[in-house]
Amino acid sequence: MTHSLRARLVRSLLVVLLPVWVAMAAWTYWSVIEEVDEIYDQQLMEVALPLLPQSVSALHESLDDMPIDEPDGEGVDLAVLAWSAQGAPLYRSPTAPPLSFAARPRDPAGLRVARTVTLNGHDWRVWWFEQAQMGRWLAVLKPMNERNELARAMALGLGLPTLATVLLLTPVVRWVVRRGLKPLHQLGRQIAQRRAVDLTPVSEAGQPSETVPLVQEINALMTRLARTLSAERRFTADASHELRTPLAACRAQIEVARGAGDADVRGVALGHALQALDRATRLTDELLALARLDHDTEAPLSATPGWQAQLDLAALVQDRVAAVAVPALARGLEVSLQVSDDAAPVAGHPDWIAMAVDNLLSNALKYTPAGGQVRVAVASVERGMAVVVHDTGPGVRPEDLPKLGDRFDRLGARGEGAGLGLSIARQVAARHGGSLSFAVDGGLRATLILPTQAPAVTRS
Repeated sequence: MTHSLRARLVRSLLVVLLPVWVAMAAWTYWSVIEEVDEIYDQQLMEVALPLLPQSVSALHESLDDMPIDEPDGEGVDLAVLAWSAQGAPLYRSPTAPPLSFAARPRDPAGLRVARTVTLNGHDWRVWWFEQAQMGRWLAVLKPMNERNELARAMALGLGLPTLATVLLLTPVVRWVVRRGLKPLHQLGRQIAQRRAVDLTPVSEAGQPSETVPLVQEINALMTRLARTLSAERRFTADASHELRTPLAACRAQIEVARGAGDADVRGVALGHALQALDRATRLTDELLALARLDHDTEAPLSATPGWQAQLDLAALVQDRVAAVAVPALARGLEVSLQVSDDAAPVAGHPDWIAMAVDNLLSNALKYTPAGGQVRVAVASVERGMAVVVHDTGPGVRPEDLPKLGDRFDRLGARGEGAGLGLSIARQVAARHGGSLSFAVDGGLRATLILPTQAPAVTRS
């Protein structure tokens, strides 16, 4: 299921902006209402002040003859009620609401604040006045009709523009987001129009600063892909060449065996065919091992099943040396093992480390003449643990040392083989975050260093 980045951005912007607009409209509305209430209260006070000194009879003369509509009409301007200090009714203007004397404020501070009361289903704004010298209480009221109508008009005046803004905002936000994401669409089209083999870097010219990191990562990925594809092409070409030789030899020997009338000749030819098949099998196994090591080199080898955080390297090397000691003795070779007292466990995959050690031992035994020695040591070094395989063979020329471990490079004088054993050992070291180095010291000395801690992501 795919998700639209544009739709997500539009929703995010609207989710952020709409509450802000609603909050601003509400704040504006309540601010204006407070101002209207202050003006309304000021008008009520100005109307009430001339009535305060008047006697009850004067109130009758001033208010009884005033043309006053019903409380829900537009002509109602004022209502006045008067009580004695004991609460006896003294005056009630026509159409005044049934305000109770008990509703007067008990706190003197309440006499300085207008209140809104609901009487007979209508809202009234009321001021209370305690006239102690005249021995009475006076309540002056004004209906809230005009104020409520003004509030409704204001709410409508604020709400309609807000609603119109929301309706107009959605396409505007969509347009802005579409315009802002246009460089991404152009980048996508630029990459989509490329051929599959075109891995040249994407130009950063004209790219917004926000997309430059993406372009750089794409270019880095293309560089890695180009390097990987180039290595795969070389690997495939070399592998096909190396496999073709033993398979052709096997076919030739089988043809000889088919045409041979002598059983001895046929047996020799079949023996040579089996040797060629054995070589092809070993080469295939080595190619598969390299393919597994090369797979997903961006991820640590520690993610593969069988990884051990505390691998007894000394025991593993001792087991591999014991496996080759008897065949080596039969060839007149001496194999020895020395383990230092400070040997420590390493973090690694036992199968892969065993394969690397086997390849180092096989390489040393293959090129050591009869009567020679292969000395193996396991020792602690600054970067972890080291496995040193030192033979007394002819060694290599100093200028050929950097080539050791290159795939399918047998260095001619070093004899037969596909040239993959040391490559596998070097790849195992790299995937473990270690290293493999060679030196000429009365023969060839190979040093495999493995860290004691699990490595991060390793790139070979």
